[in-house]
Amino acid sequence: MNSTSLTILLVEDNPGDIRLVRELLAADQSERFVLVTADRQETALAILDSQDITAILLDLELPDGSGLNTLLKIHANAPGIPIVVLSSTADESLAVRSVQQGAQDFLVKGYVDAHQLTRSLRYAIERKRTEERLNHLAHHDSLTGLSNRKHFYDTLKNSIALARRHETKLALLLLDLNGFKAINDTLGHYVGDLLLQGVAQRLRECMRETDCVARIGGDEFTMILSDIYDEEDAVAATSKIIESVGHPFLIDGRALDVGVSIGIGIYPTDADNLESLVRNADVAMYQAKAEIGMQNTYRFFSANMNDRATEDRVLLSELATAVTQGEFVINYQPQVDVKTGHINGMESLLRWQHPTRGLLLPAAFMNVLESSPLVLEVGLWVLRCVCTQGQAWRETADVPLVLSVNLSPRQLLQDDFAEQVSAVLAETGLPPHCLELDISEHALWEDEECAFKQVTKLNQLGVRLALDNFGNGRASFYYLRKFPFHAIKLDRRLTQAASASTDGADMARAVIQVAHVFRMKGLAGGVETTAQLDTLRNLAYDDAQGYLYCHPLPSDAATALLERGQHLGPVAAA
Repeated sequence: MNSTSLTILLVEDNPGDIRLVRELLAADQSERFVLVTADRQETALAILDSQDITAILLDLELPDGSGLNTLLKIHANAPGIPIVVLSSTADESLAVRSVQQGAQDFLVKGYVDAHQLTRSLRYAIERKRTEERLNHLAHHDSLTGLSNRKHFYDTLKNSIALARRHETKLALLLLDLNGFKAINDTLGHYVGDLLLQGVAQRLRECMRETDCVARIGGDEFTMILSDIYDEEDAVAATSKIIESVGHPFLIDGRALDVGVSIGIGIYPTDADNLESLVRNADVAMYQAKAEIGMQNTYRFFSANMNDRATEDRVLLSELATAVTQGEFVINYQPQVDVKTGHINGMESLLRWQHPTRGLLLPAAFMNVLESSPLVLEVGLWVLRCVCTQGQAWRETADVPLVLSVNLSPRQLLQDDFAEQVSAVLAETGLPPHCLELDISEHALWEDEECAFKQVTKLNQLGVRLALDNFGNGRASFYYLRKFPFHAIKLDRRLTQAASASTDGADMARAVIQVAHVFRMKGLAGGVETTAQLDTLRNLAYDDAQGYLYCHPLPSDAATALLERGQHLGPVAAA
């Protein structure tokens, strides 16, 4: 018998049901359950405040609460404790809504035996632990323990909202290490990683409790200084950072010197929104880095640093011409069942056939395109082209294909977007279930109410919906519960990390476990090696996509690939 007891809080006002649950738990010889009971919400909340509860069994109908309101109140007061609803009503819609609102499982009284009850509790506890681990990994950089990129953006968004409400200022510092690449290249990644950890520790020591410090990638860090009075407050904090990082780091028996370049943007002086503030601080940081002979320096943003903005305006003009001249093309990359090797989908990928620069990938133009209304016109064109191509393949392929289209946040947040999709499907003849729309988390939290409305309409149309780049940072279980997604797509960086480290494998395992708990497919992008594919197979991923199978192809080459058959193994792709 397990020596560790599990304390279960049963919130139930029927003495007969309490007695039955007690007997069912006592019948399990493999686990020791301690049952604590409460006959109403008020009593349950008092117990949750005073005792260490492992899991909650909850009747939705109580003397002081009824229906989902009961669940919402208990869950709000104990968000970290798994809840299993024990209902007297066999209502499938109620069960679904209960899970969406925070329950881990839904059981019906009279249809549960001892094995089912204890198994449900164990699974609920384990799922909650997995959720908490994934949430921690999703919000923190695994190397330094600092906040990661997405957590930084969440914090900055909230900090700006508070500063706007209270009419205060905040400073955003972007930091880039000088000389790190040379150390990393000459002494190796092990020393480089230790150096990054040392920098992170010194940055922690420089911050106040109200500040946020994050590693946003490579040797780049950021710090949010909330509630500052003027630029002098930012100067004081920046000088402290420069002095701290400027002292040598003793690593692996060597004294290493590394400098830091810092760009500073002030809200609301330099910008009144998140995107502009980050962009301006980035411009200032690159200006600081460009200072010749300066090992440690900082620069505040100023308007004359806007050469990049000028370049963006030129690029935007070229993009407008590209739309009118039809310079955009679509490539397709197969999505493959990892068990059978069969192609079951194609992801559409936008490319720009620039008249002088050749074929450009989205990294060269997408940021500027997404900042402009042009993205709506291009997005609708992509949707129409992909659906037309999908219908053509549907008429010739042996097995139905699902065509994936990446959505920009601006597209999804149109009031009539679902109606646009419906019209394109009717125009092209493609069945809704053959279209999958890939949605980033950024689109969901930018305007959650509008996003939920459009996603709900799309789901009602029968279109498949996928949460894209899952694990890239935010990885919110709240969105998985609220939005009707059919698939989770693992971020390519996590795919590559899965076979390279234990932490990477743990993260990838947690993602697929979450996908299957929510009855969603799990797809891994960016698969480039057989080691990565073997890892994904062992972790029970459903589908994979990447260079190991096939590079993105023009539509005619993708058609030829499908005509040769829908089996695509990594050996054939090599």
